[in-house]
Amino acid sequence: MDNAAPEKRLRVLISAHEFSPARGSECAVGWNIVTRMAAYHDVTVLCAAGPALQGESYREEVAGYFSRFSEVAGLRIVFVAQPPAALRYARLNRMLMKLTRGIGWQPLYYLGLDHWHKVAYQRAGDLGLENFDVMHQLTPISFLKPGYLWKSGLPFFWGPLGGMYRVPWAFARSGGAGSLLFETVRSCNIAWRTRVSRQLKSAARAAQRVWTITGDEARVINALALGRAFPMIDTSPLPQSGALVRRYDGRRPLKLCWSGRHEARKALPLLLEAVASLPGKDRLELHILGEGPETQRWQALAGKLSLSNIIWHGQIPYHEAPGIMAAADVLVHSSFREAASMVILEALGWGMPVICHDACGMALAVDASCGIKIPFANPDSSVRGFREALGELLRNPEKVEQLSEGALRRATLLSWDAKVREMAQAYCSLADAPVT
Repeated sequence: MDNAAPEKRLRVLISAHEFSPARGSECAVGWNIVTRMAAYHDVTVLCAAGPALQGESYREEVAGYFSRFSEVAGLRIVFVAQPPAALRYARLNRMLMKLTRGIGWQPLYYLGLDHWHKVAYQRAGDLGLENFDVMHQLTPISFLKPGYLWKSGLPFFWGPLGGMYRVPWAFARSGGAGSLLFETVRSCNIAWRTRVSRQLKSAARAAQRVWTITGDEARVINALALGRAFPMIDTSPLPQSGALVRRYDGRRPLKLCWSGRHEARKALPLLLEAVASLPGKDRLELHILGEGPETQRWQALAGKLSLSNIIWHGQIPYHEAPGIMAAADVLVHSSFREAASMVILEALGWGMPVICHDACGMALAVDASCGIKIPFANPDSSVRGFREALGELLRNPEKVEQLSEGALRRATLLSWDAKVREMAQAYCSLADAPVT
């Protein structure tokens, strides 16, 4: 894909349930893609007023942003309130989360989301489908509920799309009984949905293009509509004005940063065990951000492993996390189920080398120029892999600087601007092409 601007300005309707300038994850995906797309096309975005049971928090965060900064030319934001059915499912899920240490029941979320999609499609009709040239289902990135814009008869685009990755049994059980149960049910649901879901099949076949995060999604989409799937990571590095090349000479502790919600799939114990078994572990300093249902168990494990070189920062405001990351040398990301992970892309934007599994979206985001990828086979091999990667950096401190330079280069290649330009060009090149 070249760097030329699209040949014509189209009228684009984007569905982005998650949309906020004040949050990471999928809200950041919605915000960064939609606001940048307005530079190429006239964009109307349908977004939730807020997550179920969180009032109109998205609307308030967007309003707060525009009270400080100018409006985005070419962008119209249409907030769609959560329907009563979505609120009922959310309340039930909240009750289950109290009983299951924060896990909840995933299908309840998607049942509520589907009701929101139906209301959003009705709102699209109220706006007049004849007033648009292109439809795009953006967030959530999950394949489970693709919404209903594909039914409009207009050129339809979907993605970045994720959620079809199934966690290997050895990793699922490493998080305990709750993790094993959750991942087993999730895997069965994915297998069933990809085989029988008419909504998935209809959306894939109606799409001019589907951007997929991993090979799992690409294989499923191309089995339904060959040639429609193209790789694209869902998140991107944000430009960091204070980004610097990391320089480490081995004379001080190597500062590691781990960030994420404390839940089984994030697999922090793999890193803790790797550090505990590493000769020279006292030359490391591990900063852990976040909290969650596994926090106490993980802290107890750190104590059992006699790890005294850990700083537990707890849950901190989103805007404060980059400051801690900026002071670290390396990001270690131990998760075994992830799309690409916003924290990885943020780290690259800061010039931080990344150590992570060679799996999911991380496999596409990180290459040998900017990080070390751990073979994804089983928990024991992961512990060895993280230990060897850390040992390599301690033995060869100059590699931190080399990988840091590579991280900054990689961040440029994976930028939001490059991603949005590809989408904007695809709209123009495929909007008039018949769906075969």
